[in-house]
Amino acid sequence: MSPLPERMSDHWWWRPGVRPGRGLLVWHILLDDQPQARALVADCQARLAGIAGLDLIPEPWLHMTTQIVGFADEIPAAEVDAMTSAAAERLRALAPAEVELGKVWFHSEAVMLGVRPPRGLDPVRAAIREAVDKTVTTHQLSHEPEWTPHVSVAYSHSDRPAAPILDTLADPPPPQPFAVRAVHLVKQERAGRLYRWEPLAGVPLDA
Repeated sequence: MSPLPERMSDHWWWRPGVRPGRGLLVWHILLDDQPQARALVADCQARLAGIAGLDLIPEPWLHMTTQIVGFADEIPAAEVDAMTSAAAERLRALAPAEVELGKVWFHSEAVMLGVRPPRGLDPVRAAIREAVDKTVTTHQLSHEPEWTPHVSVAYSHSDRPAAPILDTLADPPPPQPFAVRAVHLVKQERAGRLYRWEPLAGVPLDA
């Protein structure tokens, strides 16, 4: 992302409607079956480990946010079931997506890894958005209509110069293959300076 930040800022401000204990339904691409991607993240985190002001994301919670649906307490169970079925119907028509993970992006709130080609996962997100739009009454599709797929490596929790972070990853590790075979619906909560979730459904791409 450009321009490069001059200073880091606190990622952990409370977004509208978000509060402790309130779940958010989100479609994620998880890294559980991506050993090369997890190793790439670990390499970046090892380089960042000595820099103050960063929260390195633990391996079990690595993810690529694909679509925020809405707050769980505003979406009936019947709509969740209908959305999951509609997403499964659409994703069954897609072949697993093969991209490359590794382009380092810097934001004032986070260090991230992007994908190449940058639009390679758009059909996956489009299928999910169509399913949400068809089945969910109270959703957040309009909040982020554009998508820049990425895996966050670390979040910032303080205001400080960005230069040490930029310098540390000026020569990043080589990109790695990233094969998207499924998308997961989770109920996500913020717990302190961590996003954690309960898995609700895994939907494969299997054309």
